[in-house]
Amino acid sequence: MKSRSGVRRGGSEWLLYAGAALYVLSFLVFYPRTFAIVDEDAYLTQTFLFRAGRLAYEGSGIPAPHMTVETAGHEVSKYPPGNALFLLPFTLLGWRAVFVSGLLLALTGAVLFSLILKRILPEADPAWSLLYLFYPAVVLFSRTIMSDLLAATLVLAAFYCVLRRRSWLVVSGFILGFACLVRYSNAVFVPVFLALLTRPVGVWGTNTDKRGRMDTGRAMLLFVGGFAPLAGLILAYNAYAYGAPFSFPMYLTGHFSPVYFFHNGWYYGTCLLVLYPLMLLTPLTAGKGLRLLLGLPAGALLILYCFFSYTYDVPNLPERLTIGIRYLLPALPFFILAFVATADRLTRQLRGAGWLKYTALATMALLSVAIQLRHDRYLRVQAKYQQLLQDNVPDSALLLCDKDVSELVSYAWGWREYRHISEFNVPVQLDSTLADDRPLYAALVEKPGQENMVEVTLFETLLARFPGRVSVVETRNPWRFRLYRLR
Repeated sequence: MKSRSGVRRGGSEWLLYAGAALYVLSFLVFYPRTFAIVDEDAYLTQTFLFRAGRLAYEGSGIPAPHMTVETAGHEVSKYPPGNALFLLPFTLLGWRAVFVSGLLLALTGAVLFSLILKRILPEADPAWSLLYLFYPAVVLFSRTIMSDLLAATLVLAAFYCVLRRRSWLVVSGFILGFACLVRYSNAVFVPVFLALLTRPVGVWGTNTDKRGRMDTGRAMLLFVGGFAPLAGLILAYNAYAYGAPFSFPMYLTGHFSPVYFFHNGWYYGTCLLVLYPLMLLTPLTAGKGLRLLLGLPAGALLILYCFFSYTYDVPNLPERLTIGIRYLLPALPFFILAFVATADRLTRQLRGAGWLKYTALATMALLSVAIQLRHDRYLRVQAKYQQLLQDNVPDSALLLCDKDVSELVSYAWGWREYRHISEFNVPVQLDSTLADDRPLYAALVEKPGQENMVEVTLFETLLARFPGRVSVVETRNPWRFRLYRLR
């Protein structure tokens, strides 16, 4: 196959199609039956809120989920509205149809990756794009309705439009604006893309012609013109939801400080060095014209999150390479593109090294199936306990529970009003709640290796206040789950 520049691409395009087909097949076989992250419930409930034509929960008839804030006189989600808006069309086919969105995002990302690869490295084998599709974090988050993969796909699409230049820059700005509506941190790419526009197209080694060249000022104006409407929408939403155009409940998310730089640099750096060997450094080895093109957007988001207070600290490396790296998903394609540029050059220069590429792709394909299988097993357990809770707690009851039990409740499949017995290991005052005369239930989940003795003690103390309690459900495998009717 030849690229538009006339340079013949490495010829395994069929492998890209085969890999995508395998991905689709495994996704459908292990189609997500539910979600297991409490933030997913917040996004989905926000989607139903928007479907009802409302921006705030008060007076909507939809119970406010996890991470709802009350500011400027409104009960609103702490999350920006972009992801919920994106999910809205999928909910028209039923709430479980929202998981199709993740499959489409993963495939769209792989297509964009291939198109970008074709422009910056016309001679590269398109099958390299499978390194993005099969990356563990991409695989896992394609099975969720979290905002991370949507943000990554939008940034990748905006970058592709930057490479196209001309009128595509308006589209690029608009898409990046929507990426910011999904995650405000994506605003870091605005100055990055503007900086890239100061460089002539030919510097990047992309396929172009004289018609693709334009004045830098005009290019920036087109980009900003596309970005402006979404920026205005973000400011308007913030003004309504949080009381001011630049207001946002950051206190519920975390904060930025230089004290986190070295810890986070080590945390994210090791993740980017391990799975694809030395990928963290490959923007420096990608070749002339690509160091800045790929290194600037990759490094900008990485540096930003090196100052952020929250990381998913677990000793388990596989979890760090999936859940732990989710904030970096929008930067991930640029690191992988740089890795591909380096790996493709090395496999061409080293005689007989082609087998390394196919071995790597086959290994990642098998790993992607394994991740989907393991996640399916986890969701099977999650769905089991969701059904147990729904079947045994009446709609009219109030449920006292820990955080893990509250994650089994959702407006999507059956709401049960609940109160946490503790917040961040601090007991919640429940005296006024206990004085009510409505049916009262209490539940606790203890997952192996994740037992919280503070919550266990609070739960046992609560049970002791109701000597006439009745045990409704108790299981010990795979989780210890206890549900009591207190009155």
